Amino acid sequence: MTARRKIQYMRIRSIVISGVAASAAIALGTTSAYASVTVDANGKGFIGKGEVQNALGMNNSALQKAVDAKSLVFTAKQSTSQEVSKGVTQAGSQSGSQAGTQEGTQAGTQAATQAMSQDLVCTFTNGSGTKTFHRDGERDGSRDGSRTGSRTGTREGSREGSRDGSRTGTRAGSIAGSLNYDLDVDARKSNQYTGFILNGWKGQSYTEGATTWNAPVFGEYTFGGYSFGAWSFTGDYSFGEYEFGDFKPTGDVKWGDWDAAPGENPDDCLRSSNADKITAISNVVTPGAVTDGAVTDGAITDGAITPGAVTDGAITDGTVTDGAITSGAVTPNGPVQVFVNGKGL
Repeated sequence: MTARRKIQYMRIRSIVISGVAASAAIALGTTSAYASVTVDANGKGFIGKGEVQNALGMNNSALQKAVDAKSLVFTAKQSTSQEVSKGVTQAGSQSGSQAGTQEGTQAGTQAATQAMSQDLVCTFTNGSGTKTFHRDGERDGSRDGSRTGSRTGTREGSREGSRDGSRTGTRAGSIAGSLNYDLDVDARKSNQYTGFILNGWKGQSYTEGATTWNAPVFGEYTFGGYSFGAWSFTGDYSFGEYEFGDFKPTGDVKWGDWDAAPGENPDDCLRSSNADKITAISNVVTPGAVTDGAVTDGAITDGAITPGAVTDGAITDGTVTDGAITSGAVTPNGPVQVFVNGKGL
């Protein structure tokens, strides 16, 4: 090699062109339809000068001037995908219906009549002897009672809850960068360099694209307690039998006629004017059997309600609240494009 060519070689070898930032993580394979364009994952490879000339429309002289002016910039770009995930929480509400049993007490009054009898005996001192009288009667009355029963009802309510879940997605993006290079002047014995030797990445730039989310996957709801409205009772009480107290007279006795011998009068025993003529007197009124009559139902007093089983109803899904996003590794997933001064190779 002549001294002139050695100087030219050393000058050209010292030229290093740098561009914008790029990622060392970009996986590069074959980047062009031309067999003389090869780049590996580390940004190292070879690009023949003919491919550069074709891309830029330059002849040897123009390309030589571009090299001397350090105006050539080699870059690469590749699309990427990134797995992402995030926790989500969904609010929800659930309707419910609760059965209940209410105790009740009802007052009642029963009409009744009671048989009565009266026996009157008196002994006279005037020779009239002993006189005996009897009569029957009845009197009206009543007795008070009560009975217990129950009825069933329902009340409507709702409760609030939430459930946790997660969702996954994919985020599109791209990574790009520039390549350091030297000129290849050793490959062939000529006055012209034959191509460009790529020496690796000189930085990276990652551009985040749109994220596509899958549907959330949720666990079971966790609910709080129900909040219920008022009880609704649509049926009547089912009562047992009345329990009545004692008979209470409500009127005087209605007496029948006296059972007396002909010519005798009970008033003879009862006149005050005969008091000194009677040595003994017995006047006994005896209550008899009570005959029950109609029962008149009275007021019902509602008692305590015993709540029963709750029947869960439909769940209404509410708002979904997104949590923090967890991003996975950025994975190159498409063909790598190699450019020179923005023109594809």
